[in-house]
Amino acid sequence: MLIQKKAEAGFYNLKESDLTFEALAEVWLHSLKNGIKESTYAHYSYTLHKYLLPVLSKMPVASFEESFLEQAMQQIITPIDSSHKPLGNSSARECLSMLRRICKYAAHLRLIRPMELEVALPKAIDKISAPLSPAEQQRLYRYVQENPTPRKIGLLLGLELGLRIGEICGLQWGDFDLKLGTLKISRTVCRISCGNGHTKVVIQTPKTRTSCREIPIPKQLLMMLKKLRGNTSNATWFLSGNESKPTEPRCYRKSIKVYLKQATVRQVRPHALRHTFATTCLQAGCDVKTLSELLGHANANITLQRYVHSDLTRKRREMNRIFSHQVSMRGRDTQNMT
Repeated sequence: MLIQKKAEAGFYNLKESDLTFEALAEVWLHSLKNGIKESTYAHYSYTLHKYLLPVLSKMPVASFEESFLEQAMQQIITPIDSSHKPLGNSSARECLSMLRRICKYAAHLRLIRPMELEVALPKAIDKISAPLSPAEQQRLYRYVQENPTPRKIGLLLGLELGLRIGEICGLQWGDFDLKLGTLKISRTVCRISCGNGHTKVVIQTPKTRTSCREIPIPKQLLMMLKKLRGNTSNATWFLSGNESKPTEPRCYRKSIKVYLKQATVRQVRPHALRHTFATTCLQAGCDVKTLSELLGHANANITLQRYVHSDLTRKRREMNRIFSHQVSMRGRDTQNMT
């Protein structure tokens, strides 16, 4: 049997008996190229070449068996040599997902029978920093307000609008409608691997279709932005202050680290600002559907899973609200009985 898949470099003509996992995986990867973002393709390529191929590259596709592939996955997760560190839950899950997709692709081409791979993954560890406390938020806001610059205001775009760091880096002044008081999110900036140890910066559409969104700007933040705008052109990148290129996330992370220190706020990952925004909105009574749209999530379930976790104060408030209502109803029932 022959596989004939046209890729950018030409045609693959592979006999089934000679087909290795590496050849199949490369054909699968090329088949995705036109349907996914450049950053996603680069990430898939990195995962494949860094983790899967060192273990599975020479394995004949004709000999695929669940038991062997599952053992190979365990070796990928916990390597017997020093090729890479043991994988955490997220990386291990990505590798298993990729292996399953490649097997599904092989089954689709009728090279193998359908397979179900079951592998125990490392326990997930929550790396998200705790939201900033109200006192920390106040200190950070005062710090920005004392000397507002676009780079410092970027902190508030995470804290008060819930933007991702790549979205903040991707902002141009033309994205702000200071008359209507809204901000349109239409691009993101990220650095991707392009092979041979080299990387490059790419500017692309946001993470998902729903990540392209319009967000109302709080009044105090809007006033700061109006004072800074001046005669800056719409094409000027908000953080870098020029039209030639944006600030990339890894550089802005260093700035954020300095700003947090100067504001006497504990060091947190930039994503903790977005996490704080979501937590603040929920504690103020914002409904999950609205919050999901503000965050640019594909659906409200993502918002529920990642951000809806009540603290003790909120739990106590809700318990008192619910059962004080129950007590008053019982009291009325007792009066009616007498």
